[in-house]
Amino acid sequence: MDNSAVQPQQSISPISTSNQPHDAAGSSSNPSEFVNHGLLLWNQTRQQWLGNKKAKEWSQVREPTISWNATYESLLGTSKPFPHPAPLPEMVDFLVDVWEQGGLYD
Repeated sequence: MDNSAVQPQQSISPISTSNQPHDAAGSSSNPSEFVNHGLLLWNQTRQQWLGNKKAKEWSQVREPTISWNATYESLLGTSKPFPHPAPLPEMVDFLVDVWEQGGLYD
């Protein structure tokens, strides 16, 4: 291998960890300071997602998705998908009830 074609590596300057304020775009007065653009984009996307959800929607009382007379076999004994998504707390309550009845959960 011919080493004359290999260019020397540039040195990496240390990253400043000063507590300078950032504006909304994530830039600061120090242009060499690291800005995590992925984190900024994630936070922006998260805020958009959360902004589309209303707190009232989460606190509303909903009709149960799982029927009160459902059995383990009728619900989980098949590979057929549910017609509607079952909320996790409701599914946990259902499974705990089934396990308690079967003596599997104390």
